[in-house]
Amino acid sequence: TGTDAAEFIELYDGGVGNSSLNGFVVVLFNGSTDVSYAAFDLDGYVTNANGYFVLGNTNVPNVGLIFSNDLLQNGQDAVALYYSDATSFPTGTAVTTGNLIDAFVYDTDDNDDPGLLVLLNAGQPQVNENGRDNGLSHSSQRLPNGTGGARNTSTYDQTLPTPGAANAYADIS
Repeated sequence: TGTDAAEFIELYDGGVGNSSLNGFVVVLFNGSTDVSYAAFDLDGYVTNANGYFVLGNTNVPNVGLIFSNDLLQNGQDAVALYYSDATSFPTGTAVTTGNLIDAFVYDTDDNDDPGLLVLLNAGQPQVNENGRDNGLSHSSQRLPNGTGGARNTSTYDQTLPTPGAANAYADIS
């Protein structure tokens, strides 16, 4: 409640480890307008030895790229990974599937946003971050760890955060 100071986005290379992130960009989309509001160029970064890379607030463990508190928007929004450059996604860029690698479309007890759902494969659900009625204490994760495939959200569930480590279900009720 209050300032969002434990926000993070975790990338996983499938466990290969030490994978270059050159040529990739993480783009954040606002569901109110279906346009970008931030982009992070990943040139010069690599996943850790276990295959993880974390973007997030300073309070989050294992962060490799820091962004400001309250940056990730609540509501109908999306995080997308592209093979591109941050300069291709200035603030206000419309949602696109060109060079899209993966995406996570989420909400907080909101209706689905058809303008963002195009980032996912057909039939994949928008993920409710409050899906287990504990949105302030958990994160949305692919469970089992890393499953589901690119642009698929059907294996996401909510559990205790594990930034920079394997996702594992824990009872959060």
